[in-house]
Amino acid sequence: MTSDEWMILIMGMVLACGPILLIWTEDRTRAKGGTVPSLVAIKGYKFSPHSAFSLVIALMLLFLSYQMRGQGPSFVFMIFGMVGLVATVRNILKSKTL
Repeated sequence: MTSDEWMILIMGMVLACGPILLIWTEDRTRAKGGTVPSLVAIKGYKFSPHSAFSLVIALMLLFLSYQMRGQGPSFVFMIFGMVGLVATVRNILKSKTL
């Protein structure tokens, strides 16, 4: 791999940490007794700003993997996007019990 491909991969790894860190921040805010606003509530499931931005990052990683198809890092970006998507969906599903 060239140095440019390594840089793209490192930036993808940093971007992949976004959804997990945002959800962790939301959980820490609730644990400290703070409130997290809800952007939209659909059938009891609440979309917080953390969840919405995490969903945008996950979808962006999946879109990047589609755009890079045929290259080695595209599979890695797909995995990062799926992990972000799963973390976001779990956070939204968890919001119904709160």
